[in-house]
Amino acid sequence: MNKSARLLRPSFAARTARWIAACTAFALCGNPAFAATASVGLAGKFGDLALLVIDGGAPRTLRIGQTVQGVKLLALSGQQATVEVSGQKMQLGLGAAPLSVGATAAQRTVLFAKSNGQFVTECRINGELLRMMVDTGATRITLSREQAQRLGLNLQNGRASAVNTANGTIPATLIDLDKVRVGHIELHNVPAVVINTQMPYALLGMSFLQRVNMQHDGDRMTLSPRY
Repeated sequence: MNKSARLLRPSFAARTARWIAACTAFALCGNPAFAATASVGLAGKFGDLALLVIDGGAPRTLRIGQTVQGVKLLALSGQQATVEVSGQKMQLGLGAAPLSVGATAAQRTVLFAKSNGQFVTECRINGELLRMMVDTGATRITLSREQAQRLGLNLQNGRASAVNTANGTIPATLIDLDKVRVGHIELHNVPAVVINTQMPYALLGMSFLQRVNMQHDGDRMTLSPRY
């Protein structure tokens, strides 16, 4: 519709705007199946101002206590910001991948730390059960050769490599896992490395974690799908 048409029919435009607003309100509030997902990332920090990127838009500056586009800045310390979106608190790391709010409870997976602070969970690799420890310092999912054999993984098509450990460099094999499932989240074609050493737990590394939203709050870690 051109400018002159809008000027000639303001009542129609007003009715249309009200109808769209009503439909949007129903989608966001009255029908959880169509709840929107808010994506928030911390792009920078200037004194007591946080530079946030909301839903992929232009960076916005917020002071503590200020709300922009439904995102409220609660705290700003060091390289982290704490925000509240749709009643949920999230911790954002400077330069880290944006976090999303909007996944239903059925889509979230909550992990609880052991007494030593480590997060250990049961996962399924290609349908087979395996206990894994969350390790953000591991580039890939990491398995011992014994664990890989127990899962029935085919290593012959893998790529020979080597990894550095506290005990020196050891042989390794790079492979891709068809399916990795943690709680309600399942990912496909996840890179992994198989090493020739014994391990108490397989490591759930960044090849999986960087493809989900991860929220860490004390002894609780929440994983949710990334949209």
